[in-house]
Amino acid sequence: MGNGKMAKLQYPAIIETDKKFTALADLGKRLNSLDKSQIMTSFTYLVPTAFLELLAEKWSVTGYDGWLLAESEDAKRKLIKRAVELHRYKGTPWAIREIIRQLGFGEVEFLEGLFDKRRDGSFVRDGAYFHGDRSKWAHYRVILKTAITNEQAALLRKTLRVFAPARCVLASLDYRTVALQHNGKATRNGQYNRGTA
Repeated sequence: MGNGKMAKLQYPAIIETDKKFTALADLGKRLNSLDKSQIMTSFTYLVPTAFLELLAEKWSVTGYDGWLLAESEDAKRKLIKRAVELHRYKGTPWAIREIIRQLGFGEVEFLEGLFDKRRDGSFVRDGAYFHGDRSKWAHYRVILKTAITNEQAALLRKTLRVFAPARCVLASLDYRTVALQHNGKATRNGQYNRGTA
């Protein structure tokens, strides 16, 4: 078998009478020698919870690559399932949006190039851009549609450093449009801030 060919296997007569049965039996014998790592992320929902962290390590999504922010079991499984694609597109706006989406923070708006906007009516002067400061060319903002805690914001900043282009600097995580209401559901204990982190 040194030449890469398999030895002819002996099957019962019922299998040898049909080429399809023989081919299927040959495949069954070779399954254990196949590289299953290429299809493992497809099985993320079959892996017992106890083994999720090992699978996350295999697909390099531990720590600030997303694992620390994946709070639920479902978020962890989604993160592992998308790991290959997330790593393939690291350094792109798509990867930033996708990692935020996979971690359960929903859809976001992404503002790039926060400097030197002209007063031509093409943008609103609401503090999102740095008027006249050319040093902010690589800064970006993420506008969230859900409120996040200060702890989540700190972890998300570190996670975005992993997925954003190396030249980019996160100016803020902004959720002012969905800031907490004064309705008694959140207490003033420092867990949240006033809509930007």
